[in-house]
This record gives sequence, structure tokens and C-alpha cells, in this order.
Amino acid sequence: MRIASIMAVAALALLTGACANRTGDQTIAQWCAEDAGRANTDICKQHADTEEVRSSLGQRISEVFGIANRAQSTADQAMARDVRCVTRTLNRTRTGACDPGYTLTGCTQTRYTSRAGGMAIMRSINDTECRFNTQVLEVQVRCCAMGPNLPPATMVRDTAPPEEQQRQPTPTS
Repeated sequence: MRIASIMAVAALALLTGACANRTGDQTIAQWCAEDAGRANTDICKQHADTEEVRSSLGQRISEVFGIANRAQSTADQAMARDVRCVTRTLNRTRTGACDPGYTLTGCTQTRYTSRAGGMAIMRSINDTECRFNTQVLEVQVRCCAMGPNLPPATMVRDTAPPEEQQRQPTPTS
């Protein structure tokens, strides 16, 4: 029994060694190209599939990097431009508009109450104004201009948050 198991292990090791050294010192591509009959073997088919995936991934990666590089150059050009954005806060109005030379980039109803009618529905928006279906309590309009000679902005209210007041500690005895 002992001799049979030793022989089985030796045969398995020999078979494993023969399979592992199927291509010798050649690459799989060289081994497959050496004989036309080997092209239909599983190892050559798998190698061809792997090479096809590798080349298509390489093309996709180069395309993605090309797109990313173009996007970065466009972003760099945009950052080099002189851009000014202002937020106008308008009270009790149906429309929010930008000054001449500015483009509307955002329009938001910022304050409403149920007594005043609640949220209003925006009826139209374009590059210069936004229009609501009813009068709103407060609307903030974001307008931006770009270029070397920026137009002046009027009717702009600073929207910086109020500074927090530090409470003085009350003395306790």
C-alpha cells in the first residue's frame, strides 16, 4: 500500500511538472505561433482573448486620459478668465433679474410663509431673468459676468452670515 501511494504521488508530480513546462522557455505567444495546429488549443485561445482585452483596455485608457487632459486645459482656461458673480436679494417681487452684462446662473425662493401663499412655482427662467407665478417674499438671484471689462453690479446686498456674538460668562458666586 505504501509503495502504491508513493508511485501515485510520483506520477502526479511528473504529470504536474510536464503540464507546467508545456511551453518550455518560450512565451505563450511564441509557443502558439510556432505551430498552426496549436491555435485551437485552450491555452492559445485564452491567450488571444487576454491580449484582445489588454489592447482594448489600453485604447480605452488612452482615450480617457485624452478626454481628461482636454477637460483640464478647458478648466485652466476658464480659471484664467476674470469672473465676477453677485447675489441679488429681492423682496416682494414676481421676477428676479440681472444687471446688463450679467448672466443669470441661479434663482431661488429663499423665504416664504403659508400666510403669504407658501412656495411659489417658477414659471420661466432664461439668461436674464426668472419669473414666479405669484409674488414671493424673498428671492435670491445669482448673476455672473466674465471678461476683462466687467460691468458694475447694482442692487447687491451682501449675504455674508452675521458674526456670532460671544456670550459673556455670567459671574456665579
